[in-house]
Amino acid sequence: MTELGPLAVEWLAAGGVVVVLGVLVKFVGWTWLLAGYNESTSPIPDDAVRDMAGNTLLRVGIAVIALGGLASVTEVPSYLDLVLQAVILVAVLRLLYRLNTWTPQTT
Repeated sequence: MTELGPLAVEWLAAGGVVVVLGVLVKFVGWTWLLAGYNESTSPIPDDAVRDMAGNTLLRVGIAVIALGGLASVTEVPSYLDLVLQAVILVAVLRLLYRLNTWTPQTT
């Protein structure tokens, strides 16, 4: 059986926590987990915030778990951490942009 290195365990655990938070936000509706969001004062409906923030958390968590899985089977290059950090930064900036430019859909 393969032994997990400490780096792989850290990435897998962190990714698992972020995925659980994403599930809680998107599917359970725990938007109170989002810092600075108040559904009573926000012009964006709770459903839109749940969808956008939950999807972002799920994507980031899955990417971190994937890096942990890769680190558990092989030696990952040192630059891969920086690539993941850049991906997370882009995902968060995209979320902030989408939340700040949200407009209601007309039907």
